[in-house]
Amino acid sequence: MTDVQVIEESATNAVTANVVENEKEAPAKSSAENNKPPNYKRISDDDLYRHSSQYRMWSYTREQLEEKRVDTNSRAVASIEEDLLKFRQAHNLIEEEVKILEAKAIPLTMEEELSLVNFYAKKVQVIAQHLNLPTEVVATSISFFRRFYLENSVMHIDPKSIVHTTIFLACKSENYFISVDSFAQKAKSTRESIIKYEFKLLESLKFSLLNHHPYKPLHGFFLDIQNVLYGKVDLNYMGQIYDRCKKRITGALLTDVVYLYTPPQITLATLLIEDEALVTRYLEMKFPSKEKIQEQEPELEPETEKKEAQNDESKIEKDDDQGIENDKPSIDSAKLLAVIMECKELIEETAPLSTEDAKRIAAKNYYCQNPSSLIQKLKRKMNEDTSAAEKRQKI
Repeated sequence: MTDVQVIEESATNAVTANVVENEKEAPAKSSAENNKPPNYKRISDDDLYRHSSQYRMWSYTREQLEEKRVDTNSRAVASIEEDLLKFRQAHNLIEEEVKILEAKAIPLTMEEELSLVNFYAKKVQVIAQHLNLPTEVVATSISFFRRFYLENSVMHIDPKSIVHTTIFLACKSENYFISVDSFAQKAKSTRESIIKYEFKLLESLKFSLLNHHPYKPLHGFFLDIQNVLYGKVDLNYMGQIYDRCKKRITGALLTDVVYLYTPPQITLATLLIEDEALVTRYLEMKFPSKEKIQEQEPELEPETEKKEAQNDESKIEKDDDQGIENDKPSIDSAKLLAVIMECKELIEETAPLSTEDAKRIAAKNYYCQNPSSLIQKLKRKMNEDTSAAEKRQKI
């Protein structure tokens, strides 16, 4: 036997072995597909989020969110007005004292409460970052603080007294271990003030401490954009976008988008703020419309097209029988872009409260909870005016 014959025989044996091996693997793969339950479905990250306690407990429509805040505020207003009435009945007030109570001891409106909560939520962010805590801890601190005041009113619990508590609980929730004494020392607070409202905070959070923040989707989109737009984006530029978006996401947590949109939608909205053209191009290529898919497909002859259609129909029927889902994207990029644009506008339109306005609302909040301090202030002023008048008479 020649060397050529030996080589040909070896090649033939190798091909035969591969065919046999593939034939063995095919039934195994087919049986694995057939063994899938009839209701088989792939679980995506979005499915995980929509089955989370965060989605069930802290996702609202705009109407539901406003109704929630109005209800919390109305309960607090009723309680404060009842306390003010009891205070008037328990004290023999003169006319000037009654007038100053009516002018300054007024319960906060829902809008004033929300403004004050947002102002102190920013303080939570600043303090947590000043303590050099990880980004996830900072984000969870903000989330805990704002959720607490969906269930409670600032007229019952002053925001200043809960700031350090939310940060400390966020540290524990995100597995960033720090003892309460060490934390109190770093935050220049006391152990007692930190743990005073801890159980109340847990109760208001409904003992649901897991948070799905938009930072994780940001990393995913960062990689996917480079994949979908391969060769069309600069890596250094994408790195700059990533860093800026991370900061924008932290700012977005101070707004209501966290209650109205999913974390990936918030991430896309922050990316849209940074580079609208990039995100639009990415979504169009990632989720092309049916018309665009048809334009990209080559034209087939009538007979070939008919066979292709029959094969597709038989494949769909087979997949339906086996419970296999079609992997083609079913997301409408135009609808998704419209949702993201709404989220983007909400992030951008939220204006921070000035320090002067915050002081005014905080003073109003203090006086409605402590009307006696308002009366004492009036009495001091009246005594000072009387003393000044007496001095002038002597002169």
